[in-house]
Amino acid sequence: MSLIAYEQECVELRARVTELETQLAERAAAKTNGHRREVSPPDQEGEARLLRAAIQSLADGVVVCDRDGRLLHFNAAATAMFGERSSEVAPSEWSARYGVFLPDGVTPFPTEKLPLYRALLGETADGVELFVRSEKLPAGAYVECSARCIRDAEGEIGGAVVVCRDLGERRRFEVEREQRLRAEAERLAAEKARLRMARILQYLLDNLDVVVWATDEKGTFTFHDGRGCAAAGLARGALLEKNIFEIYDSSIARRALAGVAGHERKETHGVVWESWAIPFEDDGTSGIIGMSLNVTEAHQAKVELEAKLALIQRQQEVIFNLETPIIQVWDHVLTLPMVGVVDSKRAARVTDDLLAEVSRTQARFAILDLTGVDLVDTATAAHMLNIINAVRLLGAEGVITGIRPNVAQTMISLGLDLSRVRTLATLRDGLAFAIRSLPADRSSTGRAMALSRSNRSAEPG
Repeated sequence: MSLIAYEQECVELRARVTELETQLAERAAAKTNGHRREVSPPDQEGEARLLRAAIQSLADGVVVCDRDGRLLHFNAAATAMFGERSSEVAPSEWSARYGVFLPDGVTPFPTEKLPLYRALLGETADGVELFVRSEKLPAGAYVECSARCIRDAEGEIGGAVVVCRDLGERRRFEVEREQRLRAEAERLAAEKARLRMARILQYLLDNLDVVVWATDEKGTFTFHDGRGCAAAGLARGALLEKNIFEIYDSSIARRALAGVAGHERKETHGVVWESWAIPFEDDGTSGIIGMSLNVTEAHQAKVELEAKLALIQRQQEVIFNLETPIIQVWDHVLTLPMVGVVDSKRAARVTDDLLAEVSRTQARFAILDLTGVDLVDTATAAHMLNIINAVRLLGAEGVITGIRPNVAQTMISLGLDLSRVRTLATLRDGLAFAIRSLPADRSSTGRAMALSRSNRSAEPG
């Protein structure tokens, strides 16, 4: 029962008591004779009936016991809470008999802490909360109890009374209030989070060179803001209520409206934009959300870097060609001047290029000139022999020229077998040997040059 209903019952009871007092006063006045007033004896039985009726009609449960703990009275509310009264139940059995538990709803309420039992001991118990589960309340209920002892005219304890109030209404009110407070706290937290996100977004829009935009399902701008608008010569929000497809040829916007997120880089308004667009749906409305980032400087830097990389690549190709220049000095005669250090990577490239060129030109001789090689180790010498052997497998003869004295000593000290390799002092000697070794009918040009050389050698001085 709510507090208002309880107060209303109290008012009605007080009015009933006042009415009875008035009736008693009228009866006393009617029996008054002159200055002498006859006082009729009080109707004790009627007052007792009235008191029992008042207690019985209370919304709160009332339980009365005598000094020995025998339960004398349960009003209607108490019977609804605890079940039928039994005067044969001892105080030690109250908790078990009437289903009284601690607020956890599981632990039986200790006898010495029961409000009615404490009142029999002369204590005052106020606002003691307990849990009651009985046949009439199988789901149980939380009850708040207050108990007092009853003393006779001599001040001796003659019994005790406890008043029990069902806390269901208050508990429901507290639960509802807690739910409202929790919902309000969640709403405030969500609002705070939204405001924080809005501030973060606004800070990004004010300080980064971006444009954030959104459209409805028809492509009409519903949001357009960001510092990047200035780079395109537009004011922030200038495109609101305008259709994106009437202004731009945006393929990502079309894909996003079709439900597919997109990304593109395109030049617009003299600015290179990198844009993203994603579809969204909220509260039954759909559209797209997009962001465009000004990447003009990065794009220019990328273009310049790609140009530099292309130049470096071309330079490397030139250097590679200079490192391994294969020259066709005569029909079926190739020369390969070697300069610097010959490592595994360079040797592999030299072998591949030389073999390809021997096969292409049908060369008979391949001359490796080592005039520019200052140092030879085991690996370098092995590379040389591998090249000569590979050339020989293609049907050509490999010739090594220009070996320096220190290189020759190194090769000897390494114990390399050069018995099957033809070596000559200079590149000129190698060319002369190769040309002389060519068949005489292979090339008329070769015969002419040989004749010219012979004539020059015959001239004096």
